[in-house]
Amino acid sequence: MITLYPAYKELLKANEIFARQLLIRTYKEVKSITKAAEILKTTRKTVRKIPKRFEEKGEEGLKSLSRRPKNSPNRTPLHLECMIIAERKKTGYGRERILRNLRERGIEVTSSLVRYTLRRYNIPQKYKRSNYRKRNRFYDFEKLHSLEHFEVDLKEICDQKTLFREAITHAEKIHIPFYQRFLSFSYEKSFTNGLIFMMSLIYFSKSFGIKHEITLQTDNGEEFGGKSVDKLEYLNRVIFKPLGARVIHIPKGRKEYNAFVERSHQTDDNEFYIPQIELCKDLKEFLYRGLRWEWFYNIKRFHSGIGKTPYKKLCEYGKFPKKIVLFPIMVLDKMIHIFDIIFPETQRGGYHVLTNDPRHYKNFEYKI
Repeated sequence: MITLYPAYKELLKANEIFARQLLIRTYKEVKSITKAAEILKTTRKTVRKIPKRFEEKGEEGLKSLSRRPKNSPNRTPLHLECMIIAERKKTGYGRERILRNLRERGIEVTSSLVRYTLRRYNIPQKYKRSNYRKRNRFYDFEKLHSLEHFEVDLKEICDQKTLFREAITHAEKIHIPFYQRFLSFSYEKSFTNGLIFMMSLIYFSKSFGIKHEITLQTDNGEEFGGKSVDKLEYLNRVIFKPLGARVIHIPKGRKEYNAFVERSHQTDDNEFYIPQIELCKDLKEFLYRGLRWEWFYNIKRFHSGIGKTPYKKLCEYGKFPKKIVLFPIMVLDKMIHIFDIIFPETQRGGYHVLTNDPRHYKNFEYKI
């Protein structure tokens, strides 16, 4: 009777303990290293090694041993590995931002060193990237003038999915506004506040000599005109066209059209609201920190997508003063009197009713 044995390597992948037991049993039966190697389709060296290891260590000798070298003269120094791991755990950043942060602190590391360290210790990122990988371009960047096309959106500051409960409680205690537009804030999610913000953005840009038409791209929220085509046409004809601007709405449910402003919301959360909101003693300090964050974000903070800071990127298209990045930090609800001056109540059309005028609320009080 002829017994057919599978190859030793195949058995080893399936069950290493059983494979080595079979090798020892075969060797004892045939009492020949060469013949046992031929039967199991392995090497004579393996047949010598496994029985000897079994005699010395018993059952432990059947387990695979570590192949790690005893000496690693080129291995990354332990203190550098610790710095890379600490930076990943603290920030959750990817390897390029970790590399940049460490180099800014004078720590000389290479991209491959950071990559292999993170892979070796398998430390996950703090935030997972979206599976959406298709890079659509919804406008031609090369044909746009500087400060011509703006993506405008409203952000809820006290987002329970982002901020800790303690931070939200503290924000409510010092009466921080609930909503953010650029770095203007408001307590009410109203069309009036949205209109004041868009007009402020247009006037601010035009004050730096911008003469071409400015486009404001928004979603279909009521604070930016809502879904009505007639209302949008009316706003563009009566308000924005005389200012050399226009407002366009993205298709419903297509947030990828406003990808840049949506991504900036995550940066605001991670680097401004989460670490700093609980440090604010009052509303005045919150607005001051907001102004400081706006300066840092545009002047100092490196942006991976453009390979430099926003201000340096802007200066590639013309000469602009640094104050162009400091859009006024406003509480839009307090700017309601400006709306009254520009659009007196007797001249307002049906689209300009102040449905959320804060002066109609008895308990609405705040001081700066």
